[in-house]
Amino acid sequence: MKQLSLHACLPRNFRSILNNGWAERRRNGAAADCFLEGPYCDEKGWLWCVDIANSRILTLSPDGAWEVAHQYDGWPTGLKLDRQGHCLIADNRWGLLRLDLATGQREVLADSFEGAPLHGPNDVTIAANGDVYFTDQGDSDILRPYGRVFRWREGRELELIAAGFPSPNGLVLTPDERLLYVAVTQANAIWRVILRPDGGVGKVGHFVQMSGSLGGGPDGLAMDAAGNLLVCHALAGCVIVYDRLGEPIDRIQTAEGLIPTNLTFSRREPGRLFVTEAETGTIQTIRLDHPGHHPFTLE
Repeated sequence: MKQLSLHACLPRNFRSILNNGWAERRRNGAAADCFLEGPYCDEKGWLWCVDIANSRILTLSPDGAWEVAHQYDGWPTGLKLDRQGHCLIADNRWGLLRLDLATGQREVLADSFEGAPLHGPNDVTIAANGDVYFTDQGDSDILRPYGRVFRWREGRELELIAAGFPSPNGLVLTPDERLLYVAVTQANAIWRVILRPDGGVGKVGHFVQMSGSLGGGPDGLAMDAAGNLLVCHALAGCVIVYDRLGEPIDRIQTAEGLIPTNLTFSRREPGRLFVTEAETGTIQTIRLDHPGHHPFTLE
């Protein structure tokens, strides 16, 4: 069994307990001085992540310096950088946002569907052609399985890809982009969505049924270049690796803390994996055998 090692810890002066409503709504009132999620590595080796508890986007430089890249009145839960280097944010309060990092201007790309507000986006991933997929989680669970997955395309109507999820969370495309994997937290499972070449959607089904954790479940997802799926198992303190047939082939324990929330591969150091751990406010790391799958190069 492998184990992550500590890479960086959010300094005390970057932590504060704010009442932004997120903890009351999504964590049953449990306060947190930070809650790291949504890591993403750029071409220069900078690690980006969200701090939901303090409504901000953070960066960690290659030499270990933390900075606040952007702060606003929202609940950012996931992010990716698009091909142009803009920051796409899944915001649990405001919808799918695009942040121009040069100007600090935010644009709402999607906040409603068929005249009704979104339930609360959680995570986002981008295809090679620029299509954006995001989960709409809200308060969905086993008793309220109304979570959804959407596809956003520039200049087009927002598309509903699939519905009926009990808490859709992280999501990732396979390297050939024929399958979309979705972490369904409250079902403690990974579901798969078939994506057809014509843009249509095939059947939705189970890929892996997980077990355990202290009330969490699968959270963030990543894919390596060999087609293996990496899953953060929140409140179980580990990352589990499944091969393309759904067989578990590795288990990676956290260095500390039980809430690994999301993960990303380095673009500069092949095989280097970074994991956000929310209980301790740390970035943890390990080098694996395969490099990560990156659908495009940032301009």
